[in-house]
Amino acid sequence: MSPNKPDTRKWTLSELANQLGGRAEGNAEKSVTHIDELKYASKDAICHCSITGQEKFLKNTSAGIVILTESAAREYHGDCIVSANPRLAFAQVVELLHPQPADEQKKIDGTASVHPTALIGDCGQIGANVVIGRNARIGNCVSIGAGSVVGDNVSIGEGTKIEFNVSIYSGCCIGSNCSVFSGVVIGASGFSYEQHCGEWRPIRNIGNVVIGDRVDIGACTTIDRGSIRSTVIGDGVKIDNNVQIGHNVEVGEHSLIVGNVGIAGSVKIGKNCIVGGQVAIASHLEITDDVTIQASSLVTKSIPNPGTYSGSIPAREVSTWKRTLAQLYKLNKINASSA
Repeated sequence: MSPNKPDTRKWTLSELANQLGGRAEGNAEKSVTHIDELKYASKDAICHCSITGQEKFLKNTSAGIVILTESAAREYHGDCIVSANPRLAFAQVVELLHPQPADEQKKIDGTASVHPTALIGDCGQIGANVVIGRNARIGNCVSIGAGSVVGDNVSIGEGTKIEFNVSIYSGCCIGSNCSVFSGVVIGASGFSYEQHCGEWRPIRNIGNVVIGDRVDIGACTTIDRGSIRSTVIGDGVKIDNNVQIGHNVEVGEHSLIVGNVGIAGSVKIGKNCIVGGQVAIASHLEITDDVTIQASSLVTKSIPNPGTYSGSIPAREVSTWKRTLAQLYKLNKINASSA
């Protein structure tokens, strides 16, 4: 069952095609009220078919309207919208059919603790048990979810949405129209220690985190503050869940970082890069613009040239893997004996 409750408004095929800039094929007056998955959709739902493997559901789908590529539309006989990028068009449909309610005035829950020196913009939402520190600057139409903490001297740009239980440490700056999901920690001290008399002595980081505009930060991600200056996340960067970004890291504009990535301190990542899931990047490296690093790779050297990189060893059936290891050990012994 779809969790999406139908909107009261009905959208016709022709209306949606005009909004999306696509081409309508079929009954122009065919109407839908909500979105759903291709496999489970009813006649009142709109779906998209853009991911490999979805085509098998086209033949039997009950969806009222499907957003398709030109090639897929030739094999489909129902009402559809032809789009050069069905997934992007579907993102527009989500906003049309399931818009977020607009807030017309500032609302601060009675349990929130807002320091008298903090400035809160208009049309915002401050949830239950939120704490906002001294001299914080919160822009217009900012939403801060229940249980979140905004430290002293933090600034948050207009239109940004902070979900539940987010921690933003003192002095950090977040741009406009960002989305920060539940459990995110921005500006905690980095992992900085120096050994002294057999013990590890912590070095307190005194920098901050500067996040640009239109940045999305997934649930439970952590971005450490700079040791002296700033950790910087550029405009338009998208970060998945459970990502660790160390102190003094710089991420260039419009880069994409997938879940469970670990980026050590002082790494510089260029613009328009894609870092696949579970990638680990060692400290003090530089990665140029337009680099794609495939999932589970280990990056131990700087990458000066654009392109696609992979440094992982994929899983194999255990007996095959053991034989491979045995051959590697044997080769190592041969090299050692001939040295």
